[in-house]
Amino acid sequence: MKQTALALAFALFLILSVYSCVKEENPSNFPDTILGDWDIEGGGTLFFETDSFSASAGCNTLFGGITIENNSITFSLIASTLIACPEFLAEREQTLVALFENKRLTYRFEEDRAQLLNSEGEIVATLFRPNNAALVNTWSLVSIRTANAISSSVLDQDSGITFNSDGTLRVLTACNSGGGNYNAKEDALSFTDLFFTERACEGERNTREQEFTQALLEINRYSILRNTLSLKKDEQTWVTLRLEEK
Repeated sequence: MKQTALALAFALFLILSVYSCVKEENPSNFPDTILGDWDIEGGGTLFFETDSFSASAGCNTLFGGITIENNSITFSLIASTLIACPEFLAEREQTLVALFENKRLTYRFEEDRAQLLNSEGEIVATLFRPNNAALVNTWSLVSIRTANAISSSVLDQDSGITFNSDGTLRVLTACNSGGGNYNAKEDALSFTDLFFTERACEGERNTREQEFTQALLEINRYSILRNTLSLKKDEQTWVTLRLEEK
């Protein structure tokens, strides 16, 4: 009996040791797909979908088609928005165009990053997953979905939401302030027990407050990309906020 117990204990030790090594060699936060959002070393952002991509150096957005096969990406002709950019951003954009347009690049994952390589096997770009802000922060209102459109307003200047670590929140609108509770789990989000002060405000401020508070009642999901928080109903963004600069 004692020998059997020792044998089982030794077997369990071996299993745990192997599991520990595998877990260490394949950390869960390492990228396992080229799809999604990336930051480009040296400046810029890149987003891959299954058959298209978009990129930016901080001014215009570059976009085009791609074909992903095995560990290679073939880029098609690149189009661009036509905003006049500062010279240093315009130069960076042209660098990105030259890097991607009508090129076939291979990619590989190296620890917590992805590397793009040309036909000679040279690394031409290193990509990092974005360092996203935490939900528990103070966020300033950027835009709201209304019945007619997604809109921003000068009245939103002091509006926003502060999420506290204890599950409470504070809301500032174009008219009143308030608070309540929130529940967040993975990408699900809901608000409960919302309340607001009842100060009377002039018409436009009152209307904007109603648009904000009504949008909050629709929310069931959220996502954060870098310093932008999107509050969503299913897949549709209803409220966009940006991390308040400190």
